[in-house]
Amino acid sequence: MGEVNDDGGEAGTDVKGAPARLTEQDLLLGKRAAKIMGALYLVGFLICLVIAVYVFQSVPLDTRMPYQGRYSHSGRGIPMPAAMAVMVIVLFLSWKGTRGPTANHMRRWERIGLFIVGPIIILGCIYGQCLFAEAILVEGGARPS
Repeated sequence: MGEVNDDGGEAGTDVKGAPARLTEQDLLLGKRAAKIMGALYLVGFLICLVIAVYVFQSVPLDTRMPYQGRYSHSGRGIPMPAAMAVMVIVLFLSWKGTRGPTANHMRRWERIGLFIVGPIIILGCIYGQCLFAEAILVEGGARPS
């Protein structure tokens, strides 16, 4: 069981049990964190978008990314437009999340977590986009294997 306030409620809540309000400093630091992460997500989004445009220009539209996984019933692979869109969409939606009206509502540990997990997500998406692009370019004949 969690800690208890002087009024008998759990720590981090007010008298009625609602979450405690954020301080002015939390809101300011949360706004700054959302702004920084929004810029990083936007940069990652643009990098993945440039990679996708390069792949679209380099191989035919009907090129498929090779995939022999568990759910590959046809054995033909993943269509190139679908494969190239995944990381772009993830980063766009992540960037969009930093622009909402409550994006700055973060406590200290939430900001710390954002600064740790956010760059990992961004770098993972860029790396994944590069892997997808390489596989599609090899399959499309634009890059030797």
